[in-house]
Amino acid sequence: MIERYEYWSKESSILNSEIETELKQKIQILNDYKNYVDKLTNEDSYFKMQDKMSSSIMEEFLFYLFKDIPSIKSSVEEGLIYMGSANAYTDLSFAPKNIKDFLMYPNVFINYKNQDFTISKFIKCTFECNGEEEKREIIVPTVAIECKTFIPSTMLGQSIYEAQLLKQGNPYSLYIVVAETNALSDDVNLKNIPIDEIFILRKQKRNSQKNKVSDKKPLDYHVIKDLYDYVKDYLNKEWFNNERATERGRLIKIM
Repeated sequence: MIERYEYWSKESSILNSEIETELKQKIQILNDYKNYVDKLTNEDSYFKMQDKMSSSIMEEFLFYLFKDIPSIKSSVEEGLIYMGSANAYTDLSFAPKNIKDFLMYPNVFINYKNQDFTISKFIKCTFECNGEEEKREIIVPTVAIECKTFIPSTMLGQSIYEAQLLKQGNPYSLYIVVAETNALSDDVNLKNIPIDEIFILRKQKRNSQKNKVSDKKPLDYHVIKDLYDYVKDYLNKEWFNNERATERGRLIKIM
């Protein structure tokens, strides 16, 4: 088991997502390793579903996938940008207990949400009131991705809520759901939701077999490449500029 993991991790770290042949190879060894772990979990009962061995693979793979984006590659290597799961900042408020507390202390209350994968940065904040200081370190994501084995309507509702929370405090952040299979009914309307995109990696509806490796399509190269380009393009775009918005003739959505 450990040998299979080390091979997958080492090769994925070396291969460059910017090179088509290497990205295809990276996805092929992902499929091989994912099938191996899925079979141990779902068919051989070697692992329990609660161990999250299988679900954590996609979270780790996203680091190997995005580490090569040219605009952030050096910042990731230098530690200026963090990639990985995070208890990420969503918003803050002020919560004094009473009028005396209100007058004397900052009373900062910060909300966090655990995200499966983020492209983010650390920010140290100091809040001061009447000589009293409160210090906080927060992780602010510019990209947040939730990883699902499949996505039914119940999970979609939770993801919508989490996207709303994230965008309250960071409106220019990108919120993505990545799922292996689609369990949504065909009448679900996805137009007016705060989730920026949902990627179905196997291009497959969830079927009656559900967990059998032999019944699953492979994780699709074209979908993963689309995911990579979607995040890459977002990181290369201008997110906010009032002056240029006027020149474009569009003030709200300039991307």
